[in-house]
Amino acid sequence: GLGLATRASRVAPRQPRFTMALVRARVLGALRQRSSQLAANAKANAQRRFSGGGFGSPKDHEPAWIERWMENRREGQDNLDWFFRAFNSTRIYEIFLKSSPRFYGFIVWTSIIGGYCWSRMWDHIWDYVNQGKLYRHNPYVYPLPDDDE
Repeated sequence: GLGLATRASRVAPRQPRFTMALVRARVLGALRQRSSQLAANAKANAQRRFSGGGFGSPKDHEPAWIERWMENRREGQDNLDWFFRAFNSTRIYEIFLKSSPRFYGFIVWTSIIGGYCWSRMWDHIWDYVNQGKLYRHNPYVYPLPDDDE
């Protein structure tokens, strides 16, 4: 009876060690597989992000509700249909307004150029209304010096 107890005590601990090693190997294998999948997904997302279709670019797709909303075109039904057709034919939205950085640049430069043109327009109107009354319209002519001889 004594030898049987020692043999059982020697065999029993080996089984859990083998089972634990097997579980550990499977868990580590699953973690390696998952990390490789995450790395592949990150690489695919990076390629997708830098392929020219990122957020705010003209190639970026709108959300599904906007896509559905845009399918309902009211062509020929609006009073300003002629204006919408003319505006869409210029492609200003696709070129300047769809992308956020391009939109802000467009607004800044349009404001600078528009402000300059607005100011010059009012300068010309002021000159026209006050023709002959402004200093630059009536330059001072120095009299000829008197000859004392």
